[in-house]
Amino acid sequence: MAFATIQYFSRSLMKASAFNIIFPDDPAKARPWSTFYLLHGLSDDHTIWARRTSIERYVQDFPLVVVMPDGGRNWYTNAQEGYAYEDDLIKDVVGLVERTFPVRAEREGRAIGGLSMGGYGAVKLGLKHHEMFCSVNSHSGAVGFLQADPKEGKKLSPEFPRIFGKEPKNGPEDPFAIVERIDHGRIPAMRIDCGTEDFLLQQNRDFHKFLEDRHIAHEYQEFPGNHNWGYWDEHIQEAIAFHTRNLKIAK
Repeated sequence: MAFATIQYFSRSLMKASAFNIIFPDDPAKARPWSTFYLLHGLSDDHTIWARRTSIERYVQDFPLVVVMPDGGRNWYTNAQEGYAYEDDLIKDVVGLVERTFPVRAEREGRAIGGLSMGGYGAVKLGLKHHEMFCSVNSHSGAVGFLQADPKEGKKLSPEFPRIFGKEPKNGPEDPFAIVERIDHGRIPAMRIDCGTEDFLLQQNRDFHKFLEDRHIAHEYQEFPGNHNWGYWDEHIQEAIAFHTRNLKIAK
């Protein structure tokens, strides 16, 4: 596999930004490749997945591109007051990748996943832009923070009110509300996992039950572990296997 950092000007953010990318360097790997957009958590940046996991080694046998964008602390959302990080990913990053690399520019060629804030982002974006992504995964996702008291969200992330407004519950960025609004037949394949000692466990259980109650197909698993890189390095391997089953992979 080859690894690169792409520096680009984001028209959505009106500033310079960057993403890391892993892509096949073996000419025997068939093209076009499918793409896995892999999102970081609140306290990290676009470098963290490559620094803290063996993601490059885990995808070496697949004709798969892994794109690791920088979401700042903005919850992969167009803030009510601030930067448009959702547009940056959906328009600028995806657009640049698909203009530059020999990848499938279609729903069956795109997967999205992440951890914690990035788990929320992957679920939210995968549901909201279900015409773009065929497969979604979340590790230890903060999928229920918009359902909780906004004061709890602000404790974790002081940016919360600026990004989501005063009443985020059941709003346009709330995964629970998005599920209720969209055609359930178009929901991407979805995998959710969380550690049994993770402080976000109850949020994941609540979202799992919410999906079950609506008969929405998804995978849900709990494993021993906490909110840390030991857990994510282990379970990203299952996410890759999940996505490769759902993506159109060139033979």
